Amino acid sequence: MKLFGYLDRWCVAQGEGVTAFLASESPGPATVDLVALGQGGEQADADGIRFQAVPSVPAREVLLRWQPTDAGSCAVVDSLGPASAFPKSGLLAMYCQAWATTDGDSTLACVGLARGDGAGTDAAGGAALVIGLDDTWRPYVEVDGERRHCALQLAQRRWYLLALEWRSGEPDVRLSLLTPEGRLLEQVRCPCPAQAIDPRGSLVLAGRPLPDGSVGRHFNGRIERPVILQGPVEPGAVARWLREPSGPAPGAVHACWDFAVGMEAWTIQDTGPHGLHGRLLNAPKRAVRGVGWSGRHLDWRQCPAEYGAIHFHEDDLDDARWSPSLSIAFPRQLASGAYAVRIRRPDETLLLPVFIRAAEPGRKARVAVVFPTFTYLAYANDHTLLHGNNGEVLAARAIALEPRDVAMARYPEWGLSLYDTHRDGSGVTISSRLRPVLTFAPDQRAWQGGEGSGRWNYSADLVLVEWLHREGIDWEALTDEDIEQDGAKVLAAYDVVLTGSHPEYVTPRMLEAYRSFVAGPGRLMYLGGNGFYWKVATQAARPGLIELRRAEDGNRSWAEEPAEYYHQLDGEYGGLWRRSGVPPQSWLGVGYSGQGFRRSVGYYRRPDGERAEVAFVFDGVAEREFGQRGVFGGGCAGIEVDRADELLGTPREGYVLATSMPFDETYFMANEELLVTRPTVSGSYAPSVRSDVFLLATEGGGAVFSVGSIAWIGGLAREGGDPGVGRITRNVLERFRDPAPLPVRDGPYEY
Repeated sequence: MKLFGYLDRWCVAQGEGVTAFLASESPGPATVDLVALGQGGEQADADGIRFQAVPSVPAREVLLRWQPTDAGSCAVVDSLGPASAFPKSGLLAMYCQAWATTDGDSTLACVGLARGDGAGTDAAGGAALVIGLDDTWRPYVEVDGERRHCALQLAQRRWYLLALEWRSGEPDVRLSLLTPEGRLLEQVRCPCPAQAIDPRGSLVLAGRPLPDGSVGRHFNGRIERPVILQGPVEPGAVARWLREPSGPAPGAVHACWDFAVGMEAWTIQDTGPHGLHGRLLNAPKRAVRGVGWSGRHLDWRQCPAEYGAIHFHEDDLDDARWSPSLSIAFPRQLASGAYAVRIRRPDETLLLPVFIRAAEPGRKARVAVVFPTFTYLAYANDHTLLHGNNGEVLAARAIALEPRDVAMARYPEWGLSLYDTHRDGSGVTISSRLRPVLTFAPDQRAWQGGEGSGRWNYSADLVLVEWLHREGIDWEALTDEDIEQDGAKVLAAYDVVLTGSHPEYVTPRMLEAYRSFVAGPGRLMYLGGNGFYWKVATQAARPGLIELRRAEDGNRSWAEEPAEYYHQLDGEYGGLWRRSGVPPQSWLGVGYSGQGFRRSVGYYRRPDGERAEVAFVFDGVAEREFGQRGVFGGGCAGIEVDRADELLGTPREGYVLATSMPFDETYFMANEELLVTRPTVSGSYAPSVRSDVFLLATEGGGAVFSVGSIAWIGGLAREGGDPGVGRITRNVLERFRDPAPLPVRDGPYEY
């Protein structure tokens, strides 16, 4: 791969447009146009999704170049106030908690200084006062290139206080290393010209400005309560005051940045007299335990002062901040659906997906597909295979790297997925779409997709798109972001709503909208598995970001830190919806029970599936067994599967129509199903690891049809699909479009 890019939005209304941000390893021209996905005669590869050019959007030529990306989070205070107010004798102090370090040294604080001639400069100009850690975890102080190290190496994940003192007329500065309680551990001095401590530049925390305008030498770890006091001040007294800030400060406060204020914001607040507020770059993690955490509070909202730290990472990224390459306007008459901006050069083609929603939802079509874009975002640039996170063990087979995997390894600065860990070992909690997302592509393949096509998430959902076009069904596109923004109102515009294969990540507003829709009179076809599983947060001020705290339980590639289960963006408790009291079974009838990433299986009808009142589901499907073909693992039940369970709320008035055939030893129960580990957790032994197909009618005229399997949509494929699954899906869709009441059983469902 040599062509890369991203769009400013993943979904727009008819008549709107997108801005494309493009880059190429080889500078030169490229042709850009728009293609409609799931129809036409072109294909990206032999078993790829069909597409065709959209003639109403003319092709254009654009000149491409390479565009760098500045990853890594930091805090920036653009000015330290008027030079006349800055203390001639003073102290800069902060708490720090270092996590696994980088290969080189990292910077805790960098202050731009005045040069000898009195002219102001920022740190990138060369004159800088730096507090940092070298690659052996020894703190150092540096003044304009002159460096002095402490002999003591910091212990990982332990809090320290670092205090830098300067005194008028003295030829050096002093760096003191203390315990949080104020006990002096070590002190070093570094020569400093008398005129240098005259800041007229910026203060950068957790990074150091570089001459090219970027920030480097990022610090991996936590910083809390940086302060500048007028001195001379004894460092131990500062430590005692920072622990009990309600008392008098040991010196006049020039600036004090309280990270416990504005937890949901991307700014840092100075509570000192000059209001030297700063900004946060690349979305570091807030709402984390600070040096004063007592253990009595688990929710940062109850005691923000105990969560007054910020966790910075060298590989955080909220926006690649590329220069725009071109903007593309979409005609209002363009049909709602799945599209892609196509960038072509003689040796390569890049497709950047975009969904077009109806300007007037439901006016031209009464069926909608909600594409799970928050799931796409959670898996964005998934590095788990690259990082040796047991992908081949979970898939029970050897996995070959895809070109996209190789590209992600070459460009780690494009950020991580919510399944990855940062370089310091902490879990990734924030994901952004404002960057190249190599896993969001029509031809993407992944190890999680099972044997066969390897389609996963977005590329898997395009199989549904192609099926809808083949079947001649009028439909309109929505995304998770639309449901989060407009709530139940946008769903209410439709009679029937279909999900994609993996609607795993859901906000509180989205869940409320779906439950309101199916309460009546809306009909929902849940055509996936592992759906409505994790609770995520968004923020209206920063569209394009989602946050996840992997709290308490669930199948997960990392575990959230203790007492950090509440989101910074909305303050809600994170983790599984099941642990928040809303298991999917309670309203969908089925919920996540297990996974396996190699082979899928078929289904057989249960006694409920033979009842006369639900005969419409199997009309035209004579066989009792079905779903034994499919392009996601070779069957239609598999990958990640859901089951009915009355103890978790499956309504008795619903019907368990079918159940998957037994899975093998490559399938395992979900973590939340276990109280104690035991050998009988695989699909060979555990009957709870299964997929159930469930039908439920609600009193308000609504209904839910749940298939409980990511692999189901693989049965709708043009080649290699399953006729029975295709017929059942069409039958249910047609019946759901009919407003006549659906059957409600008068006793418990049967097995």
